Amino acid sequence: MTWFASSTNESEAAKNHCLMFLAVDFDFPSGHARFWSGVGDLSILGNTFTGSGELGRISVAPERNGLDAPRKTYRLSGVDPTVVPEAEIDGCFGRSVVEYFGFLNVDSRSLIADPEINWEGRMDNVRRVDGAEPTIEVNVEHRMILLDLPDGWRYTHEHQQQFYSGDLGFNLVKEIQLKEIIWGSQRAVIGRTNNMGRYSQPVYGD
Repeated sequence: MTWFASSTNESEAAKNHCLMFLAVDFDFPSGHARFWSGVGDLSILGNTFTGSGELGRISVAPERNGLDAPRKTYRLSGVDPTVVPEAEIDGCFGRSVVEYFGFLNVDSRSLIADPEINWEGRMDNVRRVDGAEPTIEVNVEHRMILLDLPDGWRYTHEHQQQFYSGDLGFNLVKEIQLKEIIWGSQRAVIGRTNNMGRYSQPVYGD
């Protein structure tokens, strides 16, 4: 079993010597900004990535056994801060970041195969540091953070129709809260319990 999408990349990674690189695609509000860890421009999947060389830094996300959303920090030093205008920093939250890794031919420096997606996330916050060595810092959470966010869908007839038009499984949901329940010849008051801890029983009305 392999986690490589391309057998060519898998074979290249298995060699004793290979030329690996990282590339990152930031979806900023004003447009995509793309960088890779080498020098010069590199065409990846039809898009041009600008070489950041040693000016780029990427933190290493911790490896865990649990299902969580690790964070990463991308830092680019010595660049014009206007790459990310101050006015759009607040609009960066939640926008996508895709990190790729791939391999270049050792001699020709050309792509061996299309790069693999190594990591995907959503921007948490962006920070610009102006100064003698201006820096752009992007903090990103793994896309699995979306599993912890509410999707806004409810168990209502209206929402059910958007998934399964004509299905009537939720058409009586609104009436349930008004439904009278008789328990032991007495009317149960919905949503109320007595103070008996985990053995609590319904409190009945008159």
